[in-house]
Amino acid sequence: MSKTSQRFQRFQESNYMDPDQGLCLGALFDIAATNGLDMGRRLCIFGFCRSIEMLSDVVEDTVLEHGGEVVAAEKAIKGGLHEKLTMTVAVPLLWGVPPASETLHLAVRSGGGIVEKVCWQWDFL
Repeated sequence: MSKTSQRFQRFQESNYMDPDQGLCLGALFDIAATNGLDMGRRLCIFGFCRSIEMLSDVVEDTVLEHGGEVVAAEKAIKGGLHEKLTMTVAVPLLWGVPPASETLHLAVRSGGGIVEKVCWQWDFL
């Protein structure tokens, strides 16, 4: 079994929610990643998931394992039904070869995230 498979097996959906729950109610996420040095270039991943807690844990674990840090994380719940995870992370070699952005994409998918949109943002001063 690969190291990546072992890492993601620690995070099981059944540990975060009732596995018999068939209804997913409005859990959205917005993850922005920089390389920690150039704050004007960001990778942004938007989508939805069944558990913002699980997604947050998997992304945080992956970022820390690759020498990065979670700069900000906010879990908002509105009206008991609508949840949103907003994270900003700094990942070394985000723009490297091979790019760490692929690892971040894998973490989102492994954490139960369904990606709706990915964009690269550059702020020119």
